[in-house]
Amino acid sequence: MKAHVNKSQSTIYKQISEFVYYGLKNKMIHDTDVDYVNNRISNLLNIQPRILDKINSLASIEQIVSLFIKYAVENKIIKNSIDENEKFEALILDLLTPSPSQLIENFEGLYKTNPNHATNYLYNLMIKNNYIKTESVKRNIKYDYIGKYAKLEITINVSKPEKDNKLVQKELMDENDTDYPKCVLCKENVGFYGKTKFSGRSNHRIIPIRLNNEVYNLQYSPYVYYQEHAIVFSNDHKPMKITKETFKRLFDFVNLFPKYFLGSNAALPLIGGSILGHEHYQGGKYKFPIESAKAFKKYSIGSVELALLNWPVSTIRLRSKSLNEIINMAEKIRVKFEVYQDKEAGIIPFTNRLKHNAITPIARYKKNFYELDIALRNNRTNETYPDGIFHNHQEVHDIKKESIGLIEVMGLAILPGRLEKDLVNIENYLKGKIKTFEKINIYPNLIRLLKKNSGSIDQVQIRQVVGSMFEKGLEDCGVFKQNESGRKQFRNFIESKIL
Repeated sequence: MKAHVNKSQSTIYKQISEFVYYGLKNKMIHDTDVDYVNNRISNLLNIQPRILDKINSLASIEQIVSLFIKYAVENKIIKNSIDENEKFEALILDLLTPSPSQLIENFEGLYKTNPNHATNYLYNLMIKNNYIKTESVKRNIKYDYIGKYAKLEITINVSKPEKDNKLVQKELMDENDTDYPKCVLCKENVGFYGKTKFSGRSNHRIIPIRLNNEVYNLQYSPYVYYQEHAIVFSNDHKPMKITKETFKRLFDFVNLFPKYFLGSNAALPLIGGSILGHEHYQGGKYKFPIESAKAFKKYSIGSVELALLNWPVSTIRLRSKSLNEIINMAEKIRVKFEVYQDKEAGIIPFTNRLKHNAITPIARYKKNFYELDIALRNNRTNETYPDGIFHNHQEVHDIKKESIGLIEVMGLAILPGRLEKDLVNIENYLKGKIKTFEKINIYPNLIRLLKKNSGSIDQVQIRQVVGSMFEKGLEDCGVFKQNESGRKQFRNFIESKIL
């Protein structure tokens, strides 16, 4: 007797056929995998497998998977929540993702031909299996702001929620609530279904690499902020720490992948990344605004050219063909700055045994030269600036409360998604189209600046003011200000401690 197939199941069978065909078309699976994938996806959806349909057209993977999730919710296979939906999606897409061992074999084979072929393969696979959330990222708003220092890049990031410094610190304290995995970066996340505070990682893959004779891993960020946004993390769960070994790892990486940069957030709260409990770096194939920054002062020390940049966040650029000399110079700067004091500039390295001075290093290999930018950071607070004396100040919090980390130091703003709708409401409010809106109290400084500006208020003008506020936030982070006295203080640090 023929089993009855309802309309909902009939649609799902068609989607299963499209799912398998998507994997074949994108060379994620082979012909010999077809029955395996068909049986596995049918089992996940709790339906009897059947022979696949012939496919003439192909829906996007997002459309296909969304129908799987809808079916699973309607048939009580999963609960209807964003968290459960994401985990189930990753579990489904794992079926089209090579096993870790196969992926590593593919990557290493391509690397022997060309490192770019290997990274292109991994990056494109992570897009095809929707680990990299391209549809979410497409919703982000991007534009340029021509500022005082360079063309800054502004993004309104609607794909991830905003966090403030206090929340980030609380999450750091809560990090060890569980033993497995210890954090979202740990290698044990590969294939992990997920749990509270952990997104689904079933379709997650990593590539082991050796940096400074240690095992690290290469992966891509699910919410890429820029082209090929890579994360490189230690095989061991250990706290972030900037030492001479850090510089060796950064340059080992750019030797392995010369088209990529690699940098590290400062290893202190308020001025570093949101995950300080696990040693990791960020890199990618992207040219940031800071790379166009000019020098206001240059020095030559052996084979190393040392430049002080005209950049809002106090940055030293080192260039040399000698790897050893540039590493030794970077280490000298790190050691000297970590204990450096300039009360006039407000730089105090320690209070109550708490360390405040740190650096953010960014390594590149350009035109046969090793290059290292070293941004000088300080996380001291006081009553006037409880979020940080060298953190974006209160008048910038309208658009940005989170710490200014590695990516923004380089001139790419990651602004909260709330701005997408709120900037439209602000325009309508200032034009008198609406009397008020519920979030008006969040934006006193932005509204003040817009009222102060001459000319008609529109989204172009609003975006320019937002860009100027971001630039002001970067200036707040500079330990040596870009004025006559600040540059003199910056030169004094170099000339008294480094030369």
